Amino acid sequence: MRTLLQRAALIAASITMLAEAPATAPAAPTAEETAKVLAMGSARNAVHSYTSKLHVDLALRSFPYLKFHLEGRIEYKRPNTYSVHFDRVPWFGKGFENMKMDPMEPQRWPDHYDIASIARTADRTHVEMRDKVPGNVKGVHAELDNDGLRRIQWLYTNGGDIDVKVNPTLIEGVPVPASEDADIKLPAYHVFAHATFTDYKIVTDQTVASGSLGR
Repeated sequence: MRTLLQRAALIAASITMLAEAPATAPAAPTAEETAKVLAMGSARNAVHSYTSKLHVDLALRSFPYLKFHLEGRIEYKRPNTYSVHFDRVPWFGKGFENMKMDPMEPQRWPDHYDIASIARTADRTHVEMRDKVPGNVKGVHAELDNDGLRRIQWLYTNGGDIDVKVNPTLIEGVPVPASEDADIKLPAYHVFAHATFTDYKIVTDQTVASGSLGR
């Protein structure tokens, strides 16, 4: 029980922040194509930093069918440092109060993954990736549009997967998450998490340049 619930808390944190591959296998992406993908959602390029309140509802859809609610905040600071901080976590989540969420930022993907292919369908760009360090992750699938990351899915060698869908909104002209849904299916359990983000505080380069930060 302890191991299962600790794992569920870790996955709940991973949403804040977190498909099958396209039917045809595209050619390996060029450096130019990769650069374009990593720059998607570029309205954030003018953002110095932002914070938001975070509200997460977590439900185990396998025994013991428990539900939890977590409150916290997210912090983003260029260059693409994205982290989650929970105010309080249940006893089984101790140690997961503060987490880095760099894999949710496309410009940090080269630090973690090798990009295998890029394909486009309608308004979505599909990216297939492999973990730089061989391990439990078989592959990573991501989908982006002009607002940035819309979906990311981790496929595991044990048959499990974590599928996160991002619903963006515009705050002061900047695309940021309004909510995220994570469906976590692993051999021992099934977890669903829904996160919402409120009270954004955005600091732009213009704000910093004007010297009004903190006034």
